[in-house]
Amino acid sequence: MEVESNIGVSLSSSEPVNTIIPGSVPLSLGSFLGGRSKKPSILDSQRVVYLTSGRMAIAQALMLNRICEGDEVLVPAYHCSSMIAPVKHSGAKSVFYRILPDMIIDLEDIEQKLNDKTRLLLVAHYFGFPQPINALQKLCTDKGIVLLEDCAHALFSNYQGKPLGSFGDYAAGSLMKFFPVNDGGVLTANTAHNLQVQTEPGGREFELRCALNTLEKSFIYNRLKTLELLLWIPLKIKNLLWRWLKSQRGESHAERSPAASDGGFDFQPRWINTRISAFSLRISRMVSTNRIIDRRSSNYRWLSNALADIPNFRRLHPELPEGVVPYIFPIIIDQVDPAFINLRRMGVPLLRWEFLDEEVDSNTCKNSHYYSRHLVQIPCHQELHQAELEWMVDNIRHELSRHNQTG
Repeated sequence: MEVESNIGVSLSSSEPVNTIIPGSVPLSLGSFLGGRSKKPSILDSQRVVYLTSGRMAIAQALMLNRICEGDEVLVPAYHCSSMIAPVKHSGAKSVFYRILPDMIIDLEDIEQKLNDKTRLLLVAHYFGFPQPINALQKLCTDKGIVLLEDCAHALFSNYQGKPLGSFGDYAAGSLMKFFPVNDGGVLTANTAHNLQVQTEPGGREFELRCALNTLEKSFIYNRLKTLELLLWIPLKIKNLLWRWLKSQRGESHAERSPAASDGGFDFQPRWINTRISAFSLRISRMVSTNRIIDRRSSNYRWLSNALADIPNFRRLHPELPEGVVPYIFPIIIDQVDPAFINLRRMGVPLLRWEFLDEEVDSNTCKNSHYYSRHLVQIPCHQELHQAELEWMVDNIRHELSRHNQTG
């Protein structure tokens, strides 16, 4: 059960990457400093179910509404596979709607795709920025379809004084994108909709993996040095034992924890009803949400200023509106390769959603097709040190400048 060295980096090549900077959130002593925010979020909902990941929350929403073969679900053409896999598992057909250049969804295209088979509309608040949720809420109410807000990127974002996720019939969120945990997803529902979900524990090995993986990731990035020294011998013994168990079990060992916990995008039905690990739930309730909100916002604004003047480069959202708590800092690079690949090999934890569903091409949505290649996500999470932010910016600036000169 060793944490892989490329945590936080999405690879499209087989080249090894030793990540220098954490792309996802490691646990640190500072995680607990700053107190709990009084600003409401979907985590404050009175009707919430905790699962292992956001994709399982989406799957549960589909199951609760008995969406199955013969039904249609409207999903964004720009997506990661975690949004689409639960729909495929349900047997329903994914109908892809367009996004506009600013990544606001195309309401006209949605209306044109509605028919008698349409059962649910999945709306993603990309990177923490709100979609036109009031208009979507009215559309779904008028047409009698379920509105599911994907708040994986918007766990703490507000719109018009209300948390994103409180507008739709259901909302799905991902704790792993904002908290220093190895697993965790949430599903909420408004009072008019069913949220009777029977969850079950993942077992002792799952619980142990989640706790140890969280600690090991922090050790990799030098966040808990004292604790690492104290646990060095037990963890070495554990790694040897885990390798032996893996060799005995073979491929079945991969099912001992959800793919989402290891940064994968696979959909594993056996985890649909599994509740969040006790360790991850406890950590999510202990760490400072003020720190999450404040430092992510501060890091986002710093990155926006630091990256403002690079040629052939565009900030998708240069400003951070009131109420938005960002997941990452999104940029658009016209001549993205080989700079993107080179930066990842250097250890800069960049990400892009380059693998859209096979049904999506430039004819389906030219903006989604373009962004799958050119929209790059830079981490701005609360556990990044200032020196790490500066190192990322220096390398991004150098690599893009070098590529622009040679190109």
